[in-house]
Amino acid sequence: MLIKSTAIDRLLRENPNLKERRFGLPAIGRRLDGEQFNPTVQDIADAINFYGFEVRDSEIVNKPDIDLGGGNPMKYPPFSLSIKEMINSLSNTDLYKYPYTEGDDNIRKILLDYIEQEGFINTEPYDYEDVDDKGLSIHNLTFLPSTSITFNIIINIIAKPGDVILVPGPNYGLFTIRAERAGAEVEIIPLEEEDNYLVNPDKLANTIDEINNSLQRIYQKRRGYVPRVVAFLNANPNNPTGKVMGEKQAELLKKIGQVCLERGVFVIDDMVYRDVTFDEENIAKPIATIPGMFRNTITLFGLSKSYGMASLRAGFLIADEIIIREVINRIFQEMDSSPDIVGRALMGAFSATEERNKEYEKYFKPLRKEYVFRYNILKALVEGIDSIDNFTMKEKVKDTIKKYIPEKNKRNSILKGLPYVKIPKNLEPEAGFFAILDFTEIKGKKYNGKEIKTERDLLEFFYYTNRLRFLIGQSISWPNPKELVGRVTFALEIDRLINSFVLMNNSLQKIVAENEYEIRLNKLEDQEQMARIKVDGWQVAYQDIVDKEYLNNMDYDLQTKRYIDSFEEYKDSVLVIENKHTKEILGYSCFDKNTKAKYDSELVSIYVKPEYKSQGIGSLLLKETIKILKENNKKNMILWCFKDNINALKFYEKLGGQIKEEKIATIGNKEYEEYGIVFEF
Repeated sequence: MLIKSTAIDRLLRENPNLKERRFGLPAIGRRLDGEQFNPTVQDIADAINFYGFEVRDSEIVNKPDIDLGGGNPMKYPPFSLSIKEMINSLSNTDLYKYPYTEGDDNIRKILLDYIEQEGFINTEPYDYEDVDDKGLSIHNLTFLPSTSITFNIIINIIAKPGDVILVPGPNYGLFTIRAERAGAEVEIIPLEEEDNYLVNPDKLANTIDEINNSLQRIYQKRRGYVPRVVAFLNANPNNPTGKVMGEKQAELLKKIGQVCLERGVFVIDDMVYRDVTFDEENIAKPIATIPGMFRNTITLFGLSKSYGMASLRAGFLIADEIIIREVINRIFQEMDSSPDIVGRALMGAFSATEERNKEYEKYFKPLRKEYVFRYNILKALVEGIDSIDNFTMKEKVKDTIKKYIPEKNKRNSILKGLPYVKIPKNLEPEAGFFAILDFTEIKGKKYNGKEIKTERDLLEFFYYTNRLRFLIGQSISWPNPKELVGRVTFALEIDRLINSFVLMNNSLQKIVAENEYEIRLNKLEDQEQMARIKVDGWQVAYQDIVDKEYLNNMDYDLQTKRYIDSFEEYKDSVLVIENKHTKEILGYSCFDKNTKAKYDSELVSIYVKPEYKSQGIGSLLLKETIKILKENNKKNMILWCFKDNINALKFYEKLGGQIKEEKIATIGNKEYEEYGIVFEF
């Protein structure tokens, strides 16, 4: 019997996931054949879903988070000749016409001239009159809205159910998902440090052979088609490592191509980051430029990553004519044709004209330098300013960070780098705008009593402390599952880039505080360090508040003697915070729990080493002091603060203090206004 229901109800029964409103990435999707993703790809899908949706909260609508995992290139003017061609197109009286499915032949000819300029050659051409001396014709290419759509169509063409697409890891995780959604299976070949994170041809050959042999054993007793490895995805430059295989690695590329050719495996050569290769003498080299490799190679070019036009969604495909024919068939069947304006934009960016070549140099020289500069900003913020070897670059980074962090002590602290975090050895990017960060040292440490064990724990920690997100290793097929890593972008505006890593530093200091610091009663041997902290603290914090003569007369030795002389009297009323490993005293607080004033207790003083300010140390000391006072049945506490010490007043108010008193204090020969800040327990 037919069940009566509304059309919407029926749709929801069949797609229950649509009941939930998403405020992040859309749903990853399902395989077209209805089967489950294989476990490797499901892990990638789950990780991307976690980053893009699950970790985010309902406040996202009104309180944006900070996305370090996005794929947008740097905010930079789009390539001018592409804009010029699009404007010309929009001014054309032929806009009333539908475009051809394969694209305008004149555009394809311009793109053909470009790829031949770049060295593409077919040494086994078909016998058609329009095939030129490079063995190519306009029928070897077509264009589409984005390389992602192109990739989907290619997989649908070359792969049957059960066939395997071999993908390096690390990788662009969404390509693995797209391949499986189209019905193929995905296997990961790890890129390893011992191979400089480049494809090892011998390991590639062995992996293909092992997979094919395994499939042969599984299917040998069945009739019909036996699945096999049908394609190897070669992202060059690699996303996310930024590793490049250019002319200097031509022999390596030839071996990769030969391994695939001999085994009947297509190479899908993804060149979308090619033009943001930092070393212009070693631009990523397409495998189809190597004699004998063209017919076995499917090459993808696009505007999104290099030419400042990600929103346009424009890419083109170069391949054997047989593949191009079927791509055109699929375009016609699924989307009729690509917008003509996409072709015009591509024509402006990828031509062999002298005008284009001049504009290319003019555009990419400063762009590449800017990417390198922003990477060095990131490197300084992650590994410390001294990790930059080039003196000129180091000074430029210093000056830039000074502009956005004018406070010297805070800047010096930030320029020490991130605690626990590093850029993996041999993985500094050579192209693109992503960096891999290794957070493995955080593994096993605690925050708010919860141990950070997994990459999801790591991402939750950063999100809930400072609303930071990035792609975790699981989502990019990081080859070592025991490590905690993330992919972050350095294509952000400089102020956002710096602020993001300042926030990351602030978050990590919370872990440092919980795992590396000890708060205890002071000892006699602490007094010299405490004296230095007080003198330095006054001379830095009060330089524009207290009389300079008084500050200049403060003396380490004299202050140390005072502290030693009064140690027995105050030894039970002073807390120090100490680095567990170095035994360095980072700050201290002095309290009076027997005050006869109107308040139960008083925080007499609290000091933090200037270079450790803004790292949560003052908060820890204040909270521990209050804890001790509460244990002694105190109900409130007062502390006095210079009226002009705005930063300190904000600090105390943020932690719950309220200004309730005022007084005049005499220091040296001068008087100063002070506020009495009260904490109620």
